[in-house]
Amino acid sequence: MKNIILASAALCVSLSAFASASEVSADDAYFKTGAVTVSSEETVTDLTDADAFPVPLRAPEKVAGAAIVNGGVQAWNVINSGKPDASLSSSYASAIPGFSFNWANYSGWKKKEVVYTYSVTNLMQVDVIKIKYAVSYFYNGQDLTGGDKTTESVEPAMGRSNAVKGHYITNFTVRPLSMNIKWGWKFSLNVRMSDPMNVGTSDNPVAYLQADLNYIVSTPFSTNGSVWTYGVNGLGAFTDLTANDERMTKGITPVEPVKSSVSWN
Repeated sequence: MKNIILASAALCVSLSAFASASEVSADDAYFKTGAVTVSSEETVTDLTDADAFPVPLRAPEKVAGAAIVNGGVQAWNVINSGKPDASLSSSYASAIPGFSFNWANYSGWKKKEVVYTYSVTNLMQVDVIKIKYAVSYFYNGQDLTGGDKTTESVEPAMGRSNAVKGHYITNFTVRPLSMNIKWGWKFSLNVRMSDPMNVGTSDNPVAYLQADLNYIVSTPFSTNGSVWTYGVNGLGAFTDLTANDERMTKGITPVEPVKSSVSWN
């Protein structure tokens, strides 16, 4: 009887150890990334009555005629621990010629939106993270009135008139559209803007903005992150700089080691 009890106890310990090993193996597969996919879709539309122009957030100031400033914010959170950030409604960037020019003089605006879907699939073939977010902005804004000296805050440069020429960007936003994050996984996303640049000429400026989207994926066992970088200009061009870098990297031919014969004599 004693031998039977000891054998039963040994069997229970063995089964318990086997179950623990199975659980560890299952957890390992659940919390490990098997594949990551990123897809995008781009649309261009004319502005509608539902599209509102943001009010510049900074105090009015005079700037040189060809200068382009960010009338919005420099950085903001988009997704914080799997939830949309509360400040999203007032978070945007702009590349405009000063902080208090006459919006009514500007026409020809268009809206571009690029929707990205980011998915993480674990080793159990479960989509543990699926985020859809939109990068959108207004572009092509031009002053076609010839300038209004009573409303413009931009000083003339090099003898030019007060007409604010060029193509500008406003209401650059990054916002989450949908989020599906499984238990044990976390995802955060924030935006940091570069200073606006003029990629045109001093007589006909073209605004340019670059955005770094910093994201973090974490589990109880690991934390990983990286950056997606996008560039936009006042003519409407949208460039996924991260995708471009990846394509260039893949196109580089690996360096073959040089084989040399060594004589020990």
